[in-house]
Amino acid sequence: MVEAATVLQTIAEREPENDEVRREMAHLFIYGGQYGSALAPAREAVAIDGDNALNQAALAMALTWNQQYDEGYDVAQLAVQMDPTLAQAHARLAEVLASLGSWRQAVQEAEVALDLAPRDFDVVRIMGYTYEVQGKYTEALEYYQQAADLKPRLPLIYLVMGRNYRALNDFDAAIAAFRRGLEGAPEDPWLHFELGKTLFQVGDQELGLRELRKAVELKPDMPDAYQQLGVGLYLRRAYEEAIENMQRAIELGNVAAINYYIIGRSYLNIETPDCENAVPNLQKALELDAEMIPYGDATDSIRSCGGTPP
Repeated sequence: MVEAATVLQTIAEREPENDEVRREMAHLFIYGGQYGSALAPAREAVAIDGDNALNQAALAMALTWNQQYDEGYDVAQLAVQMDPTLAQAHARLAEVLASLGSWRQAVQEAEVALDLAPRDFDVVRIMGYTYEVQGKYTEALEYYQQAADLKPRLPLIYLVMGRNYRALNDFDAAIAAFRRGLEGAPEDPWLHFELGKTLFQVGDQELGLRELRKAVELKPDMPDAYQQLGVGLYLRRAYEEAIENMQRAIELGNVAAINYYIIGRSYLNIETPDCENAVPNLQKALELDAEMIPYGDATDSIRSCGGTPP
């Protein structure tokens, strides 16, 4: 993936009006787990030739994978309007609709795409995604396996397959899928994150921590990975590290109640308990979601420090 991206970048520099190479760069970045890097070449392709529906579809994909759903929806719709016979346009519209929760419309668009291009990797993959968002993981995996058969060397498909196996509590298959993906993309932070998360679920904390550390090393702005790291470190009684990682998760936008609870409890469990920092974090956890944290423990801890539960 890295070598291919380097080659495409060299071609793009030599051919400033080549929209196709920029479109392919965007696809490659998505397939390689570098979602943020896909936006620039996708926008460049559209700037070079905005009348090409393939370019608009590539931009819609990049926007969707970067959770910019409103613009992604508009661009995908534009691609369909420009060329109603383009399978990729319908597939991109299906993908963003599924991400927005409009799964009925998503299935309709995905079926149109599948009729137009039944052996296109992304078309088949997105058909699976429309089932995944409905919680129909077995059906999703049927399409994901078909996509994997079409392009068995693309790590992305093993990422999504692993997530679905895990949702079905088939942890061995999930771990195998993530590891298969890492064979082709050893620097993919999402595969490391999902593998680490799954290893924790089966009780392999040491390997799980290693994978999560690798994920944040590769992508330092991944809040969910920091949160999972914080949980794992707390369970291993590495309280100061747990505080550090949970604070980083919060800074990056993951403000779940459990994050504040773990910070608060960690401050009380360090060698010299710190009530001054523990109490406001435990209070915040209760304010955010008293039902999702150990309520009695949180309130007792606050009172033991002389504080008042909210």
